[in-house]
Amino acid sequence: MSVVNRDAVNNLRNAEDIALVRRVRAGDSAAMSRLIDRYLPQLLAFFRYLRAPEASIEDLAQATFEKVLLRLDSFEEDRKFSAWLMTVGRNLYFDECRRENRRREMVRDPGAGHVATPEEEIVVRHSAGALLQALTPAERFLVEARVFQALPFAEIAEMTGEVEATLRSRFFRLMGRLRLAVEKDTVCD
Repeated sequence: MSVVNRDAVNNLRNAEDIALVRRVRAGDSAAMSRLIDRYLPQLLAFFRYLRAPEASIEDLAQATFEKVLLRLDSFEEDRKFSAWLMTVGRNLYFDECRRENRRREMVRDPGAGHVATPEEEIVVRHSAGALLQALTPAERFLVEARVFQALPFAEIAEMTGEVEATLRSRFFRLMGRLRLAVEKDTVCD
């Protein structure tokens, strides 16, 4: 299929999606069923790509469509519905990952309820600040955006104009370097 034909098919599909969204907003449940039928396989594949646990993939898909239905009024028709749907799904998945990580931390560290004293917070901030100073400004921005602001890679990619996959690999390399620096400091002390 040529690029022109592919673009025409994508434009037609997006126009159909917009028409279905309008019908759902008007109360047509059959239109929502069409959207689900159209995008459920893609959404399930997307969650598998994100390496979501197989047992939770269908629940994530259902939660995604529920959230889409609840927030359909916030959908901007100049955007692609499929991209918006996948963004909602990705955000739900990452929220679930964060909740699971917090739950694991609480189980692993029963003292997690400990509230750091102002002195402890200063030491942690100072240590993190010293590590960050060793990075270039671009590296520092990436780490601060991802770790301290908890921004998704896609949002960072939009902000920087870089490819999301490149940012991901750079971030994980940086985390490895920082981890080695921390281990080196703790061994020397």
